[in-house]
Amino acid sequence: MTPQPVAGRSFLTTIGLVFLAIAALFAADMFLAGMERAETGVEAARLFQQGRALMDRGKNAEAINRIEDAILIERGNRTYRRTLAQAQLAADMTTNAEATLAELLQSDSSDGFASLLMGRALEKEGRFAEAISYLHRAIYGQWDKDAAENRLRVRFELIDLLAKRNSKEELLAELLPVQDQAPRDLKGQLRLGRLFLVAGSPTRAADVFRGVLHDAPTSADAYAGLGEADFTRGNYRAAQRDFQAALRLVSDDQASLQRLEVCNQLLLLDPTERGLGQAERLRRSLKLVERTLSETSQCVDQDPSPDLALLLDKAGKALTAHVAPAHQSEESESNVDLAEQLWQARKKECKAPPASDSPLALVLAKLAQ
Repeated sequence: MTPQPVAGRSFLTTIGLVFLAIAALFAADMFLAGMERAETGVEAARLFQQGRALMDRGKNAEAINRIEDAILIERGNRTYRRTLAQAQLAADMTTNAEATLAELLQSDSSDGFASLLMGRALEKEGRFAEAISYLHRAIYGQWDKDAAENRLRVRFELIDLLAKRNSKEELLAELLPVQDQAPRDLKGQLRLGRLFLVAGSPTRAADVFRGVLHDAPTSADAYAGLGEADFTRGNYRAAQRDFQAALRLVSDDQASLQRLEVCNQLLLLDPTERGLGQAERLRRSLKLVERTLSETSQCVDQDPSPDLALLLDKAGKALTAHVAPAHQSEESESNVDLAEQLWQARKKECKAPPASDSPLALVLAKLAQ
């Protein structure tokens, strides 16, 4: 057997040692790089936490500087960038916030929280249609945690925006899917009932308020809400009872006091109330003509149109006419018809529109149905 040359073994040994050295250096380099990343990550987190603490104290301008420093260290951290946008919004730096969020959404358009913040930024600028669009994107977007809870919270934020905008149809469309998901506590249910009122759905609002009263029969707010729902539907007698119940619980509720007064006046003016005798029906119909004549006379020009002049004259004669008991029912109907004609003429010829929530306007609106 021929022995291996010593030179060959020495060469292989050297090669092996070189590779071992390279591997050791690589491992050391990776270790040091990891240590550096860890240290910079810790520094970025420290700066970020400082920024968060400053935000909690309302020092948003200082917070922005800290968070931006953290982002310089960890550019790819989306949490830092979202928080930066929050601080910019809080500092009324809306344009800056938009730029931050646009960059986030460009890299991931499904980011739910970034879409929510963009919606808030656009709302601040009065760009409501775009804000609503981004809030919808937030509802259906991706969330890092608590997705269902966050989506429900955003939907209610959208609902509040639509309520402020008085967008009744859109508001109702958003309310219906979350009706069963709304908080079941007293505050949450009262809020839901009021939102249904704003959305133009007094029947659903009444159902919510009745549910509250089933669980909390001493809730003045629920009675007041039910009163509004009944009032909106033209159930003025029921509304009167609701507001009276609310005031028995909270006697200084000014809104309920005002509504109750309108109900009281309206119910005393309405000639179609059930249970009225012929004489009382006639008296109310004359009162209706008198009040319509007074309001119309106050707002028309000195030279009314021939048609209106004829109605004014006819109303004046009706107020002084003697009516035999046998003709009281017929005369009551004639007076109601005259009051409605006067009211329509008043709308056409008077510059100032009538108050839509006055007892007179509400009675005449009910009679016109």
